[in-house]
Amino acid sequence: MSIYFLSARYIVAAVLLINLINPRILWYIDAWKYKGTEKGEPSPGYLFGCRILSALGLIILALVLYFRPIHLKDLGSADAEIRITKQHIYVENGEPFIDSENYDDLSEEQTKSVRDCLRQFTYRRRPGTVFSDGSLTDIGEWLLEIHIYEDKERVRTVLISDAGEISVNNKSYVMQNSSELIREISKII
Repeated sequence: MSIYFLSARYIVAAVLLINLINPRILWYIDAWKYKGTEKGEPSPGYLFGCRILSALGLIILALVLYFRPIHLKDLGSADAEIRITKQHIYVENGEPFIDSENYDDLSEEQTKSVRDCLRQFTYRRRPGTVFSDGSLTDIGEWLLEIHIYEDKERVRTVLISDAGEISVNNKSYVMQNSSELIREISKII
């Protein structure tokens, strides 16, 4: 994300907040256009309208920022250790089965390839992410667990379902192309 986008959202938020609290400030800043004549006081309807539009703008800005894509590359530092468990969940003759494969000792090349793969994918918050416990409602057929360790301590846990759900540190999110990510990582490991 560029520094210009970060700065722009803070400036927009500040202007909207100022206009919400006291719309007269922006009214007087705009007075330079009327140097030859005196600019009258804003009407109560104008002040009310400015406050409503500013509140609406702040709500829209908050929603855009809340639902923006989050990159999987931001999950750990460059020297973090990655451990992966791949699970195939299926039913055969009415009996449920889970086949698990652990990949705890990835080579440096595999770890780099996994990191490069993660850089290409994003996930998003859902409306209930703040209140979620990280459980996945639809785990699909394939589940990928990625554990990230820094200094021998687990700092992140990511569960990715091929049904489009993802859990990051006990919070539930959605991911459009999760099955593609699982296929790509499966090729690497």
